[in-house]
Amino acid sequence: MSTFAELEEDVYYLIKETEDDELMLVKPVMFTGRCVLLVGNDGDSEYTFWKKLDDSIAEIVEELTGEEGE
Repeated sequence: MSTFAELEEDVYYLIKETEDDELMLVKPVMFTGRCVLLVGNDGDSEYTFWKKLDDSIAEIVEELTGEEGE
């Protein structure tokens, strides 16, 4: 299982936080010592949210280029 600490800043990812979740498009925009600020996109709007670096990600489905993520 992956964690949010493994994501790279300013890279788009399609992830599933749990096995039962739908795919989420996220982009880490800032890291602190213990957390990461992410921009999420649900298809209609963008939103920001924080996660702890050690929070788990069930699956990193794909890493996307900037063009693919926008």
